[in-house]
Amino acid sequence: MDLLKMHPMARKMTAHNEAFAKAIEDGNANDARQHLNEILKYAANLETDLDFVVTKSETEVVTPESGWEHRSPVLKFNKTGSNFDPSMRDRQLKGTIISARTNTTMRPARGTFGRYSPGK
Repeated sequence: MDLLKMHPMARKMTAHNEAFAKAIEDGNANDARQHLNEILKYAANLETDLDFVVTKSETEVVTPESGWEHRSPVLKFNKTGSNFDPSMRDRQLKGTIISARTNTTMRPARGTFGRYSPGK
């Protein structure tokens, strides 16, 4: 498998897997235990990510009208957040900020941020 196309967690897990095998060959138990712990940690994170993607893809319906662009199947998800339903919060990607919930206007700072301001 091409490592450039592989998920970053899978790449890190592969690197620790190779280091784990080398530590076993060298008879270094402490390094082997450390690499095994890292493999288990990355595998748990990867399982969570994959489970989330599979769960999300099961709820999306791909039809010939909505799921094909340039003769290729494409899964489309709601990317804007404009019609966000709070009951779907469990299907929101962790760590994302929904654009409909943030204010896009920039405001000038009104405080002094702890600096001295003359005239006080």
